[in-house]
Amino acid sequence: MTRLLPGDAKMGLWGKFKRGLEAVFLPHKYVVDTQVINTQAIEEKRQQIQLAQYKLQCVQVTNSAVMEEKRQEIQLEQIKLQYIQNQENRQFQAQQGELNHQRQKELQEYIQSVNLAIHKSNIEFQRWRFEQEQTLQKELTTYGRETQLMVAEYQRETAIKAAHNQAEVQKIFANWPLTLPPAQILESYNHSIIPLRVFIAPPKVQFEKFATTPQNFPDIELTINQKMRDFFDQYSQQGRPIEFLAGAWESKRFHSEASIKALFGMLKSEPTLILESEFDGDYLNFRVAYWTIGQPNYSYQTIIARLSYRDILYNSAKTRALTWKNTKDKLIALGKTQADIEKRGGDNEINLKIWEEEQSLREEGIEDDELEIHYKINSKHFEDLYQFLITCHCLVAGWIADTHHLFLHDFTPLLPQLLPDLTQNIPEGEVADSVIGMVISGYEQIYKILETESSHRLPELILELAQGLVNLPNKSWAKNQLINSVESWLRLRNPVSLRNRVSGESELWDRVNSVVTAKDLDYIEKINNLLESLGETHRVNIVQACYQRGQNHCQRGEYPTAIDDFTQVLLLEPNSPDANYNRGLAYNKLGEYSAAIEDYNQTLRLNPNYVGAYNNRGNAYYKLGEYEKAIADYNSCLALNPNLPDVAHNRDVAQGVWDEKRRQQQTEVETKRRQEEEKKRQEEAEKRRQQKEFEFDVITVNAEGKETKRERRRAEFFKQDLGNNISLEMVSIPGGTFMMGSPENNSEKPIHEVNIAAFSMAKYPITQAQWEAIMGNNPSSFKGANRPVDSVTWHEAQEFCQRLSQKTGKTYRLPSEAEWEYACRAKTGSPFHFGETITADLANYDANNTYGNGPKGTYRQQTTDVGSFTPNAFGLYDMHGNVWEWCADPWHENYTGAPDDGSVWESGGNTQYRVIRGGSWYINPWYCRSAIRFRNEPDSRGSIFGFRVVSLPPAWTL
Repeated sequence: MTRLLPGDAKMGLWGKFKRGLEAVFLPHKYVVDTQVINTQAIEEKRQQIQLAQYKLQCVQVTNSAVMEEKRQEIQLEQIKLQYIQNQENRQFQAQQGELNHQRQKELQEYIQSVNLAIHKSNIEFQRWRFEQEQTLQKELTTYGRETQLMVAEYQRETAIKAAHNQAEVQKIFANWPLTLPPAQILESYNHSIIPLRVFIAPPKVQFEKFATTPQNFPDIELTINQKMRDFFDQYSQQGRPIEFLAGAWESKRFHSEASIKALFGMLKSEPTLILESEFDGDYLNFRVAYWTIGQPNYSYQTIIARLSYRDILYNSAKTRALTWKNTKDKLIALGKTQADIEKRGGDNEINLKIWEEEQSLREEGIEDDELEIHYKINSKHFEDLYQFLITCHCLVAGWIADTHHLFLHDFTPLLPQLLPDLTQNIPEGEVADSVIGMVISGYEQIYKILETESSHRLPELILELAQGLVNLPNKSWAKNQLINSVESWLRLRNPVSLRNRVSGESELWDRVNSVVTAKDLDYIEKINNLLESLGETHRVNIVQACYQRGQNHCQRGEYPTAIDDFTQVLLLEPNSPDANYNRGLAYNKLGEYSAAIEDYNQTLRLNPNYVGAYNNRGNAYYKLGEYEKAIADYNSCLALNPNLPDVAHNRDVAQGVWDEKRRQQQTEVETKRRQEEEKKRQEEAEKRRQQKEFEFDVITVNAEGKETKRERRRAEFFKQDLGNNISLEMVSIPGGTFMMGSPENNSEKPIHEVNIAAFSMAKYPITQAQWEAIMGNNPSSFKGANRPVDSVTWHEAQEFCQRLSQKTGKTYRLPSEAEWEYACRAKTGSPFHFGETITADLANYDANNTYGNGPKGTYRQQTTDVGSFTPNAFGLYDMHGNVWEWCADPWHENYTGAPDDGSVWESGGNTQYRVIRGGSWYINPWYCRSAIRFRNEPDSRGSIFGFRVVSLPPAWTL
């Protein structure tokens, strides 16, 4: 093992290597030039990148604006003018010309969403902004990588064509430095993770330069190749493929700049690293060439120039000789003879004598350059030389491999984990620290590049770097990166917090405690594990931090913020009575008494003897006018602590109010009670006579379409006799509130709350038998008495409702759009009433297409009998697929201004179109969602159009 000798230059040969690293550790992010490749796919990616950049700018401008509301409004207006309104802005006009109409519309909608988010609370807005930045940065990174891959594929196809052209092949091989033909390299790409291809151009040793020729010396090329294989295997085992092509370099042909230029000209689509070392006379040179996909030119750097490899061998000889000297002294102490000792010493004994002679001459004032001293070199010394070269190769190759896989595949660096083994051959102390520091500096420069468009990835990346360094003897490297990670994490959550330098670790952790939330649990656990590995005593406790913040905010009267802090505690420790209690106090201060009572209830479930919870719940009940409950809570409080101030007084006040209220209402209540009881008896008797119940199974599936739950439900319904043993089953739909719409499509926005009164709806789409009973004909394309009637227009559906109403004496009509979606969702918020996806076992649609992670299935290509699939929780069948169902409403482009009571939305609509809902047998699953809304001319007719009817409560009474 090579070690510096006393009196040698402190940095020695590793110092030269470090200076070489400084040249190569200057990474830059390669921007693909897509202008030279004019393809529709690349143009599409370029526009996607531009749109994402505009969106990100809209979000990032609000960072400082949040703190100054007026300034915020001005800045956002400037953005809107810049991107939407300012027709005089030449730069914007150029950008606008590059975006198609759809992207302009999408950008307008996004800016509107920014404006809406700003009006939320500061906490909600900050979280929204944080999530938007994270999402947009991921999009930009993905689009950039996809563009790089497209360009590389284009270059690869062009190069393969040239490699098979005989004339071109002759030109290529005139300057080709490899034994492998270019076509063989290019065509080995298999569209999986793109590997880094590594070639080694090894040096040749001229042994005649040494006075004593070594015996049984190892082959340098074979030795380096094997060590590099072992090194790259560690990358492959971690899912970071490297294609190491040992033996491919034909050293007798072209080399240096000429060979690199020839390789790049043919293999520019292939990420490539070439490690080139040579012996120039008595000197060693080490160079590195590298390029990745989308890079306009290659990088060719000299890492080591004119390093005397004779000095490396002689330093090895001296070091081993001095080690032998220590062993020799021990043998002498054991009484061994001089002859026996010299026999055991071998070359080391010879070199020790040479070294001692060299030392004595130096003491006489004879300089080194005046001496002609030759040490005896053997294979061990060459092993030390090779080990130096191997370490240089591994450090450079590992760093470049990490850069390649990080930028191209988003893989975290692996080299930091390998540094302890790699650096064991570097002299300890300042020399090792300097080389390691240079490697770490390289990663810091990479992360600085990523800071602009991948800032949300940085804290984890830097933390993983720290985790990789924790096994080094010098723990300060890992500690420094831990601090860097935390500071990066803090900048994301509060950019203002790090404008002033942190004065110490205590202040740093205070700032962490000021912003940490439950969502940070995974990151903070990694921080704490690393602190433990470093032997640090400090730990970040999210629960304690959020709880303390909540108390501080309560003291300052900042109750909404305090509620959020206590909620963070409860996300991690839902059984914390103190957090529930304190959040209840904050709700109380805001007048949100029902929410406060819920928290007090939970507090008392967890701790039945929590005195303050009884007292404050009593206060909340009193505010809500629930005096009896308030009195009971005051009594419970006094039973636990009779001396608690004001509780007895509050109890007496509540009792007085309650007694007076009861006296005033007693007669009225009694009379009303009798009336209500009689009325209830009559209604229940009538209801039992008129209405019936039916049972059914409700199925829930997961995102892959697998059934996860099956529940037995009941629903009330009544039958409307249509004659000839044909009836219409109407299901009672309970009233309620739901969120209408979805973020999937612009026409389904904005999502808004709608209050629906109770009504009844046909259990199935109107069947052909029911249609014939009322209308006397059958227009359907797919015949079958129990199939839904199809090929009916909106006007014909309206006529059916009129005739049905006339025949029965009850009012039947088409549902409003809100009633239809409420009935379809049946209290669910997922895309389909049975879950996150849809399958052909659950509905009739074009199952050649899928939704989300759902499976493909049978495409039936026609309608099916109603009730062939399981219903929703209200007992309604075929709400997804089979036939589109007409609604009463005229078409509106979106829900802006929509009524919130579930009524038909007549005002402002386009009566040339009518709303259809639910999808059909013909359509793909995206159009079968609960929220989907589509339009068609009211006189449209086809095998995909059907309907069902609704009635209001009076129609339930026969």
